[in-house]
Amino acid sequence: MLRAIARALAAAVSGLWKGALWSLNFAEQIIRWPFSVIFGSGGGDRPNPHFEPQTSGVQLLDEFEAARARQAAVHKLDRDGVDTVIKYARAKPSARPTIDLGGLRRDVRATLLTMDDNELQALANASIGAVREFLEVREHGIHGVPIVRPIPADTALTAEMTADERVLWKVRSKLLKSQQSSDFKLSM
Repeated sequence: MLRAIARALAAAVSGLWKGALWSLNFAEQIIRWPFSVIFGSGGGDRPNPHFEPQTSGVQLLDEFEAARARQAAVHKLDRDGVDTVIKYARAKPSARPTIDLGGLRRDVRATLLTMDDNELQALANASIGAVREFLEVREHGIHGVPIVRPIPADTALTAEMTADERVLWKVRSKLLKSQQSSDFKLSM
């Protein structure tokens, strides 16, 4: 008796489900009918257009790779010199002379060239905002890195200097360099 009731209930639920699906399908057909009259029924009597691509898969991959390279190059624009300074600071001492610092201000270049390895390491580990402030000759907050001081025009190293003045210039720069990097020296 219980089995018969369960079968009857299952048949009723199955019939309701099939009826619900049929009514949804019927409603969809009614909604589609005006659009198929206006726009066509999807080409029952018309053939689909023929299309053969002019490029191969390899050409598409090459084009995608070129587009990816162009997109990566956009992020490498170095308008304010931050990437150049970070690249210079992270480079090994033997590779530093090969890095072009021509896009930087003269006083920033002079400061970078007089910094020791510890100061350059601190600059390399600094945030981009702090490096940007370093380049803008402002208080940057990087511990151990000197603030860029404007170079007066009369103290610039020129070709008209005598040999004695050049020696004096080198000695003065070494003395200033040892004073600036005292923050990183270990006391033993």
